[in-house]
Amino acid sequence: MTLTEGETKALLASSLLVLLAAFGRLVLEPQAVGVEVSGLDVSRDADSALAVAEASYEEAERRSEPLALGERIDPNIAGEVELDRLPGVGPALARAIVASRQDEGPYRSLRDLERVAGLGSSSVRRLAPHVALPESGGESQPSGGEVGRSNEPEPRHKWSGRLNLNRASVEELVALPGIGEARAQAIVRWRDEHGPFRNIEALLEVRGIGQVTLERLRPHLDVTP
Repeated sequence: MTLTEGETKALLASSLLVLLAAFGRLVLEPQAVGVEVSGLDVSRDADSALAVAEASYEEAERRSEPLALGERIDPNIAGEVELDRLPGVGPALARAIVASRQDEGPYRSLRDLERVAGLGSSSVRRLAPHVALPESGGESQPSGGEVGRSNEPEPRHKWSGRLNLNRASVEELVALPGIGEARAQAIVRWRDEHGPFRNIEALLEVRGIGQVTLERLRPHLDVTP
């Protein structure tokens, strides 16, 4: 049976979680699994390995996150992770898009994407509704970040400046970089259950938010009463 692209990414994320759990057992109960840890700085090595595993899981989770309604990706500024979110674009093709951009210059139109090995005219047509590039000629559409928007009406809430973490709504949180609907709801749910965030670092207690996401969000948030 052939797995779909989404199923493959979900399997990768699940595998990372299993590896993370296994490593935690190895560190916390080395004798239970018959491992000799004499002479090793277990605490330091554990922190380093856990950080790597967390970052890998977070990346896999982001790659599998579907595009929101009307969301577009600008291939001239998006990284491999964001490009992998496009329908039909896997890790290898995402790397190829970035490599072609670096070697041959920016994409001026959708037609320019056809120069990428593995992207034919039919594939480009399929990507057209999700890519922030004009049909032909001209410059790419302006974008304020990795993710551009279509010509549909702007959302009612749009992030600008710093957002108060203890007063922000789900709609406002969704506008933050790297925060989708699920994470925004998780932040509000945590706040309802545990009270106001004492500091930005408390976001690490929210399910689905790791150190990578925290550092991405830090410049955009505050917890001022």
